[in-house]
Amino acid sequence: MPGFGWPEHPRDLMERFEAYVDELGGLGERLRRFFARALDLAEDWFEPAFRSHSSSLRMINYPRPDGEVQPGQLRAGAHTDYGCMTILRTEDAPGGLQVRTRAGEWVDAQAVPGSFVVNLGDMMARWTNDRWPATLHRVAVPPADRAERSRRQTIVFFHDPRPDAVIECIPSCTDAGHPPRYEPVAALEHVNAKAALTH
Repeated sequence: MPGFGWPEHPRDLMERFEAYVDELGGLGERLRRFFARALDLAEDWFEPAFRSHSSSLRMINYPRPDGEVQPGQLRAGAHTDYGCMTILRTEDAPGGLQVRTRAGEWVDAQAVPGSFVVNLGDMMARWTNDRWPATLHRVAVPPADRAERSRRQTIVFFHDPRPDAVIECIPSCTDAGHPPRYEPVAALEHVNAKAALTH
């Protein structure tokens, strides 16, 4: 991207980010192994798809609201993430992440100090035949009486398989009464198709 570069200070920012990405990749591997066991699979079932994975990191800044907030306004509208899972580190500030329950209620995802929030994405829903649905989530606007100190930053790690990994129904997630709902698809093809729907 023209004009993009790392800031001069702190000088080691890029190295810190690279180390952070490596650490979160390790956390993603631990979670994948837990997921595999929960799905009655061999612990390393997901590993071939994540060799040379295509994960990415984003820093998102939510400034405090400036001016009057309109009814129904959000900092980020309701959506699911395209990939496998999203690991978030966020600040405890008013107007944060909300997730929708299966009953259709929006609940706050509490930012517990020293912890992460993990959302499942559309790829995991496809892999599990919707046994594990993607996390529908949004970012709320803080109430007016708490807006002054509501700036928040979130570090978002999208943990996704390599581009050519085939996402198809996991054997333990289908039977005679639950046939596969989705056709097999390459990870990058899936992401491109989802992105095309938003433009």
